Amino acid sequence: MKSESPLGKVATSLAQKQLEKFGETTKGVTSAVLLTSDGFEVAALKLDKESASKLAAMGSSLAAIGSAIAKEASLKECSRLIVESEQGVVAVMEVPNVSPPMSLAVVANDASILGQLLWAAKNCCLSLEKQLKK
Repeated sequence: MKSESPLGKVATSLAQKQLEKFGETTKGVTSAVLLTSDGFEVAALKLDKESASKLAAMGSSLAAIGSAIAKEASLKECSRLIVESEQGVVAVMEVPNVSPPMSLAVVANDASILGQLLWAAKNCCLSLEKQLKK
């Protein structure tokens, strides 16, 4: 779902560049999308518009499910959700302290090392926070 980015052109461009840097420096990343909590694509890496929109919508749903599970388990909050398979992993994590609330959804193949992927994704989110914080 992408009509128009909820961020301005400059912030959207900064987010896009940050995703490209993340993809270039992180082993196994096949795609990623920065998304709003209501499922809209802000920036995407290695995805056509339709695929980016679908991943943004699904990433938003996964983030909501993670939050609901954390709440039900009496945990403070869900900061990331990981879906693993034999072929790779999908990780969805929040970008802290930005408005509107956003998450990063990352798809990586089996060449990725989960710990390194999560560390790099967290650093990407922190960089996005610094660049997009209002």
